[in-house]
Amino acid sequence: MIGRMMVSALALTGIAHAQTPAPVNETTPDCTPTPTCAAATVPTGSDRVAYDTGFFAQYNPRTALDMVRQAPGFSLDGGDDRRGFSGAVGNLLIDGLRPTSKSQSLDGILSRIPASQVLRIEVLRGAAVAGDASGQAVLLNVVRTSAAGSGVWEAGFEYSRAREVAAPQGELSYSGRNGQFEYGVGASIFSQYRSLPGWRVITDGAGTPIETVDTPSPRDYREAALNANMAFPLFGGRLSATGQIDGDRFRADNDFLTFDPLGVNTRSLLSDFHEQSRGLEIGVNYDRDFGPWSMALVGLVNRSRYESEELATNTDGAGAVVLVQNQDVQNESGETILRGALSRGLGQHRFEIGAEGAFNSLDSQLVFTEDSGGGPTVIPIGNSNVLVEEERAEVFGVHTWRPNDNWTLETRLAWETSTLNFTGDTNQSVELSFWKPSVQLTRSFAGNNQLRLRIYRDVGQLDFGDFTSAAAIADSLIAGGNPDLAPQTSWRGEVDADVRFGGAALGLTLTQHQITDVADVVKITPTTGSPYDAPGNIGDGEATSLELNFSTPLTPIIPGGRLTIEGSLWDTEVTDPVTNQPRIISYRPESLIEIDFRQDLPALRMAWGVSYFKEGENQAYRFNEIDTSEEGPWVDVFVETTALPNNMKLRATAANITQGTIHRDRRFFTGDRNGPLARRDLRERQFDHSPWLIVELSGAF
Repeated sequence: MIGRMMVSALALTGIAHAQTPAPVNETTPDCTPTPTCAAATVPTGSDRVAYDTGFFAQYNPRTALDMVRQAPGFSLDGGDDRRGFSGAVGNLLIDGLRPTSKSQSLDGILSRIPASQVLRIEVLRGAAVAGDASGQAVLLNVVRTSAAGSGVWEAGFEYSRAREVAAPQGELSYSGRNGQFEYGVGASIFSQYRSLPGWRVITDGAGTPIETVDTPSPRDYREAALNANMAFPLFGGRLSATGQIDGDRFRADNDFLTFDPLGVNTRSLLSDFHEQSRGLEIGVNYDRDFGPWSMALVGLVNRSRYESEELATNTDGAGAVVLVQNQDVQNESGETILRGALSRGLGQHRFEIGAEGAFNSLDSQLVFTEDSGGGPTVIPIGNSNVLVEEERAEVFGVHTWRPNDNWTLETRLAWETSTLNFTGDTNQSVELSFWKPSVQLTRSFAGNNQLRLRIYRDVGQLDFGDFTSAAAIADSLIAGGNPDLAPQTSWRGEVDADVRFGGAALGLTLTQHQITDVADVVKITPTTGSPYDAPGNIGDGEATSLELNFSTPLTPIIPGGRLTIEGSLWDTEVTDPVTNQPRIISYRPESLIEIDFRQDLPALRMAWGVSYFKEGENQAYRFNEIDTSEEGPWVDVFVETTALPNNMKLRATAANITQGTIHRDRRFFTGDRNGPLARRDLRERQFDHSPWLIVELSGAF
């Protein structure tokens, strides 16, 4: 819920047919606002499915986010795991233009736009997104009116009986237009005070109980943000600028009380952990047309600082201190991006060329000490004090051909090169370069239905945090860093279907992945000290994934009802470097499913609903351990009403009514995973005193 503001980035979308929305009459269609009401005043077609404000009226939206969440067959995707600028900014457009931001969430951007400023919501596909730099199959375009200034506000709290204190939350923003000058300001706060207690059962390889552990864990989280944006004509084009400052704090008391099979307390680990971060983002975008050519220039700067400290006190059964561990981490990171693109249409064809340069850095510093009674002693951890700097460049070209209304062919070729320099605990330089071709064919059929075939090469994101190490005290392991980690690449073949019928929408994407340099976990053997695990590449692998997005009205059965189902299934395989046997890829959940039901009762000016979320097994294969986790189901129930003065909305949510759990199973082997099972650690965590209550009051001005 951190406040996010947006600024436009014309031409970076790479969209030939979505940059200039079709002219429409700015009125609500003359029809009953139900999910099956067509947007009568908005032209729709196979590439552009539009939903006018009448479609969303029954949901009593306050912001554009309220409307987007009800758009059939669409889910917001921030694109966070993709390399480069355009590939990381997601599938959202505002007035046909892409938000120029990487650190600001799409939810936050939309929550700053009052619903009164929204003319319609468009789902763009096929030729309308051909050439898009993000590679997304479906984009959503929020088309706004030329309204004067207006604002939205929200105030609320979250309350849990476990902490018996209300955690405040709130947002306030104002935006508008004065002629050709566009502006916006916003602020937000968010907090959570929760407890996540649990237990552990430790057994030997034969399953005989060795000890149990109680793990109470109260935790507090707070964040705040200030942001602003503006846009105005300049030198025959348009200049846009945005800025945001934000910060957050987190604290957890991770206490571990260990008992033998007879229930006697044998030892304890009392851990006081707190972390904080602050960030700054400034983005500037300049767009201008030169005859048939459109130019876009973008500059984006991000700076952040992260600090954390963990003090862990180990005591024996009598309460005497036997060991004190302290870890102090300080990270400074930055990213500077310059990007330019030129595009033009030529009959049935469209061409775009462009280039991007970036400089990224992470300066990580860590001090880890242990004191067993003789004073603190610094314990070295490999790759924990490292400066990482990357210089990256990319050039690209895109050609889109639309021979008729039913077919679209897009071809793309990009080449990127980067140099990574490491100094500190590791001193080395790494050169990387990749070709990234793509071919996509789209066929429209039977009105608003589409089928898409795509073959392309994908390059995974590099997380600089994977290059640096830290101690995970509570888990008694080193979260290792590995400067030799290379981006995972894959050839992908996709078949995507988007079918719309009777007010319902069904999206299916089946993808085959042929992966090179699978990013997983590898064993690191330092010159001194014990081996540990770190992110690394383990060879070639393959995967098959299926993604589903289904939304349908339930009016014939439940008046005013709507059901939305989103989910994914993954089947992965790679050869294990320890056992030389096939296994799944680490850190990839086998399944995800989210189900949302909502019923609107317009006569009573109220609505209610239920949401369900479940994540399947997620495994990590360390050199001497298999770590399996699973969470959920999480079930929330809400009720909301607008039967209040000034059309305010009051929403109350009972979160986690089924007391969902987080399960974890750690199996340790002698030597490595080729050896016999030596120990098993079964864990479960469950939020204390569920459900907790979330109350939100919102309005417009």
